[in-house]
Amino acid sequence: MPFPGGKKNLLMSAPEAPAAPILLVEDNRAQARIMERMLAEGGLDFEVVHVGTLAAAKQHLAGTRAACILLDLTLPDAERLDGLAEIRNVAPEAPVVVVTADDDSGRGIKAVQSGAQDYLMKGEMDTAQLCRSVRFAIERARSEQQLAHRALHDDLTGLPNRVLFLDRLTYSLAQSERQDSRVGIFFLDLDGFKGVNDRLGHLAGDELLRTMAARLLGWVRPGDTVSRFGGDEFTVLVREVGGPSQAEQIARRLTEAVAAPTEIDGEQISLTPSIGIALGTGREKPDTLLDRADKAMYSAKRRLDTNYEIAEPA
Repeated sequence: MPFPGGKKNLLMSAPEAPAAPILLVEDNRAQARIMERMLAEGGLDFEVVHVGTLAAAKQHLAGTRAACILLDLTLPDAERLDGLAEIRNVAPEAPVVVVTADDDSGRGIKAVQSGAQDYLMKGEMDTAQLCRSVRFAIERARSEQQLAHRALHDDLTGLPNRVLFLDRLTYSLAQSERQDSRVGIFFLDLDGFKGVNDRLGHLAGDELLRTMAARLLGWVRPGDTVSRFGGDEFTVLVREVGGPSQAEQIARRLTEAVAAPTEIDGEQISLTPSIGIALGTGREKPDTLLDRADKAMYSAKRRLDTNYEIAEPA
C-alpha cells in the first residue's frame, strides 16, 4: 500500500457539530409526554427523541450519539437490567439515567452499580429533579471522558501518549499475525530542538512541537498512529509496511515533513529528525519492538550518510 504524499492538516478546525439529543426510552406514551413536558419546562436546551422499545433505541444509537439516555427499566423487549446492559454495549460513553416504577428503588440502585449515572422514581420525580439528574449525568460523563482522554494523550499536542501508543501497537501486531504483514515503528528525535528551546524559550519550543505534531499527522494514513513520548521524541506506527525499501521511503517523507522551515518569533527554523525504524510481526512483543526502534534512532544520530536506520530483525 503506497504511503501518501500528504493530506489536509487533521488539526484544522471543523464546523461545530449540532448538539446530540436526549433519547427517551419509554413504552408508556402518557409517561413519555409527562417527561418531555418536564424537560421543556426545565429549560434543558436539547431535542428529545422518544422511542418505545429497546430495539428502536439501539437502532437510533447505531446511527447517532445521545447527550443522555432516559431509560425505562420495564420495556416490551427488555426486563430489569438487561436493557441497561444492551444500551451500554451499543453506546458505552453515553450517560444513562434509569427510570423505575414506584417500588423499584432496589433495582435503580443496582442500575447505578451497573453503570447508570443516576435513577429516578416515576411517581416521585418532578421537573427540577428530572432536569437536575440529566444535567448531572451529562456533566459527570463529560468529566469522566476528559479524565480518560488526559490519561491517554499528551497535554501539549493532543497526540496519543506512550500508554495509548503501546495499546495500538499491541492490536496492530495481533492483526499483522493474522494478515501475514509487517508493522513499522518510526522513532523520531528532533535534532537541534534543545538549542531552539534554550535560545527562544519554552513557549516557542512548545509552539514548534505542536507544529511538528500537526505535520506528522498530515503525513500518515487513517488508522496509523502518531504519538509524543515526551520532550522532542515522537513515534509513528504504520500498520502495514511492505519491507525495508518502503520503510526508507516513509522515513524520507517524515523527514521532509519535519524539515520544512517554520517561523517562530520571526526566526526561520528547520530541524532534521533522527529516525529509528523497526519492522515486526505478531511474533514480537510491543515493548521489544519499540526498544529496537529506540536503539536504531540513537544509531541514526551517529550516521553521516543518512538520518535514519532500520533495526536488524529480531
